[in-house]
Amino acid sequence: MKKFNTQLLLLSLFLLAASALTAQTRYLNQVFTGVSVQRNVVYGRNISVLNPAAPVAQDLLFDVYTPTGDTARNRPVVIYLHTGSFLPPLFNGQVTGSRNDSTVVEFCTRLARMGYVAIAATYRAGWIPTAQGAGGQNTRTGTLLRAVWRGIQDTRTAIRFLRRGVAENSNPYGIDQTKIVVWGQGTGGYLSLAAAYLDRYAEILLPKFIDTQTLQPYIDTTTIGNVFGTTDKPINPGIGGGGSLANHPEYSSDFNLAVNIGGALGDTSWIERNKPGQPAVIAAHFLRDPFAPFANGPVIVPTTGDFVVNVSGSRVIVGDANLKGVNSILAPANTRTDPITLRMKALSQVTILGSNPPLSQGTDNFYPLITIPLDSARSGLWEWWDKTALDTLVARTNRATGSSLNSNTIHASSLFTNPNMSKALAITYIDTILRFFAPRACAALGLGCATTSVTDILDAKSVDLVMAPNPASEAVYFQTSSAFPILDLQLFDVSGKLVRSNVNLKDNSYTLYRNGLPGGVYFVKLRFEKGIVTQKLIFN
Repeated sequence: MKKFNTQLLLLSLFLLAASALTAQTRYLNQVFTGVSVQRNVVYGRNISVLNPAAPVAQDLLFDVYTPTGDTARNRPVVIYLHTGSFLPPLFNGQVTGSRNDSTVVEFCTRLARMGYVAIAATYRAGWIPTAQGAGGQNTRTGTLLRAVWRGIQDTRTAIRFLRRGVAENSNPYGIDQTKIVVWGQGTGGYLSLAAAYLDRYAEILLPKFIDTQTLQPYIDTTTIGNVFGTTDKPINPGIGGGGSLANHPEYSSDFNLAVNIGGALGDTSWIERNKPGQPAVIAAHFLRDPFAPFANGPVIVPTTGDFVVNVSGSRVIVGDANLKGVNSILAPANTRTDPITLRMKALSQVTILGSNPPLSQGTDNFYPLITIPLDSARSGLWEWWDKTALDTLVARTNRATGSSLNSNTIHASSLFTNPNMSKALAITYIDTILRFFAPRACAALGLGCATTSVTDILDAKSVDLVMAPNPASEAVYFQTSSAFPILDLQLFDVSGKLVRSNVNLKDNSYTLYRNGLPGGVYFVKLRFEKGIVTQKLIFN
């Protein structure tokens, strides 16, 4: 009797999780229509090394997006870090590279409409990707790592500035300082991840972070300051110098969730098991991204193809965070039955061709972006731009700086990994990523919407479901009426663990094979266009 009640309770919980209302939900949907933007807020000041021979202090700026008409004054905040290869846009050989990029504006606008405060932040640029010759490798690697270090300082400075505003300036942006997300795109993804997990100098004393000529670490905190940006160091000209200014050192740099789309982490050893205060992490990444590895691999210079340093890619990072318990807070979001979660689960059963050791394309809290053909080099398909506007911008930049930038060359370079560039295409990826992000952010921030479903519960009779045999030995056949094709099927064991997932079926009949599953009680969840049906299944 006790066993029967347990099974009945589990079935009830499955049904309850699927029966939430279809109404729009703050933090899951865009519940606001208008967005207000406050531009060019100075959140700090630090030393720029764009000209290493003459480093100078520069203002650090961000734009603040808030939902118009929102009466809430205690809102979660997302700090969004743009891409750009740590060089100014156009000079980096790319169309993108600022907080005014189309993708940045779109994501921040959407997040504000969902009820967040979204911050589009700049960070300092400057490194030497074109270094060649005997010392070229060390110069490229050293200057890039120092650019990342400065970017981490700036990211943490922005967090502390927000907390200072709450404490000293009557919370001007209406944020909840206990609910902070750092979201990095491309180059910004290196910063969101490193700000999450690099917090001790000893962590950069790995062989790959040591100059092979001087045998000294690439990072010297006596000239560049600590990784939090809370120490003053005098201006020091030269490739390895710079200097540092302390910003808001009395406030915490902690945050709750790191989001990465198209970046990487210096090393997974920076993610530590059972360490208090580490943020959870979620990511989406193109399988064949040529600039940042999907799994483990090299960072290369986009314009030259030169090697810089080996790093850990998004799939490895999230998998490691899952194993170390860092992402345990995200568990409620991974029980959902929405199409994005179902596809993530399905791709968790697909091995990356040629991976050694074998590695699945997906895993909990990581969404792989798969393009056709599979071997195509694709990245940043969430980006778009206008060629005529680019021509005008390049001409204006050339006049102002005396440069000879070529808009056709920049346009062609950006199209290399985004050949079908358009706003319509970009929006499809942005839609997908936000649907992936929303419930996991809800879980990480404790917003109470992580398991909210957009589907209604259906009765088996309403779809004319036939399920036989049950109990079964090797296979179970499912049949529904022609008006109710089965979209997806999931199989859970009695503990609630997902053991089988089949998506995009779109058929009125399906045969589920046992394939070695142990005998016992399972629950089958069938998704239809108008809702889900959950049934108990027994394998003898």
